Amino acid sequence: MRRSRPTLAAAFCLLASAALAGENAVSLMNAGMSADCADYASNVSASEGNFGSTSPVVNGVTCYGAFQFCSAPGNRTGGTFSQYYSGTPDQFLNDPKAQVAAWMQYQNDQWSLAQRRGLTSAIGQRVCYKGECATLTQSSILKACQFGCGKGGKLDNFVKAGFDCNAAGTKDGNGTSVCKYLISGSGYNVSCITNNNDGYDC
Repeated sequence: MRRSRPTLAAAFCLLASAALAGENAVSLMNAGMSADCADYASNVSASEGNFGSTSPVVNGVTCYGAFQFCSAPGNRTGGTFSQYYSGTPDQFLNDPKAQVAAWMQYQNDQWSLAQRRGLTSAIGQRVCYKGECATLTQSSILKACQFGCGKGGKLDNFVKAGFDCNAAGTKDGNGTSVCKYLISGSGYNVSCITNNNDGYDC
């Protein structure tokens, strides 16, 4: 979205949040989410699930909650789920505050990783995918980190390929492109994670 049209951008953000599933900003704040990041967190949740969501098993992996923390292949636990939560999946699904706390820690870890790996170089790039375009912001990078921001990850492959949405290794096992997350996550205030607002705020 373009900052030269703030009224339209604000209207788009409200319509987008109303049209999608997942947890809304109020329910997330009630679970301990910072007000600064609640709209962004709601955007991510809309692409992932709600507090009680359990994904279908894909390649032996099951994911849980509003932000879809995933198990190790062939297990109900392990993976990012066990890295960020010490209880059972059922306990996690019934504990919104634990989900918010785990996701905030994940976001902070991934932002640090994205900076170290140079993935923030994508900020400011104009990206188009399947008829939708956006100028990438901090929140774009963070939302794309739902795929992980490590070496050889979807965002890493996108950046190494010169910001090419059609490059190999930029889609997950469900065929979802990192560019879908980069574009849909653009323009949100994520200062509670990055410690600065890059001028966007739905």
